[in-house]
Amino acid sequence: MDEIISPYFTQEELEILSRESGFVKRTSKLSGSIFLELIIFNSEQLKKQSLNDLTTTLSNKYQIDITKQSLNERFNKYAVTFVQMALEKMLNSQIDRDKLFEIEGVNRILLKDSVCFQLDESFADKYPGSGGSASKAAVRIQFEYDLLNGKINDLSLNPYTRQDATDSLETIDLTQEGDLIIRDLAYMSINVLKKIKGMFICRLKSQLSAYELNEETGEYILIDFKSIYKELRSKQMNKLEKVVYLGKDKIKVRLFIYLLPEEEYARRIRKAKKRMQAKQKVNN
Repeated sequence: MDEIISPYFTQEELEILSRESGFVKRTSKLSGSIFLELIIFNSEQLKKQSLNDLTTTLSNKYQIDITKQSLNERFNKYAVTFVQMALEKMLNSQIDRDKLFEIEGVNRILLKDSVCFQLDESFADKYPGSGGSASKAAVRIQFEYDLLNGKINDLSLNPYTRQDATDSLETIDLTQEGDLIIRDLAYMSINVLKKIKGMFICRLKSQLSAYELNEETGEYILIDFKSIYKELRSKQMNKLEKVVYLGKDKIKVRLFIYLLPEEEYARRIRKAKKRMQAKQKVNN
């Protein structure tokens, strides 16, 4: 096996997975281990390679002669299941579950994110991109991993135009009581926060208002983060937590406030300035 893949799997392990997934049903020229090497570890330019390129690689590197039609037929639901099982096994091998702390009432820790990449514009009808001067065709891969149980819950290919916020709303019914959901801001709209069944961790959107409740008057008071910053600095504290209510619907959450280290604060200011300068150039 390729030296890049061998730290994660033995050839025997991959052959077992390929048969369990249904990718290999009988003796085949194209084994599970070679297929995985071909489509994942074959080349940094894999996205630009055609079926002809891949069959040439099989012939030159592995001495396997196969037509592009035959190779194309191997890209099926069994191949998807096989790759998902292999990825799951690889992730689990990197995590020491004995060091995962237990949280009372938490049954799953769900991490979710997406990645996007461009396609040839011939795929624009099925996988439309952002359009304009940008890519006419692009895809978005959604990936969700249950850190506590070592299971991949989602590994799906979607049009680029199906944004993370849309995915989050459309899959909200898959969340359960006892879930701890960790996602970035793109997923966590106020509508999602209202409907989510488990617990969640995400950053607070800068444009989302946060309120404290005056128990005596029943009045919701808008939080002044500048005052909190001054309070933390004056008391030489670097963190604070409080119960707050978000948005017009006053969704009750626990908010954790941390002071950034000076170097991280400076880095983010520089990044924000560069982003603003880039926008100004585009507008000009």
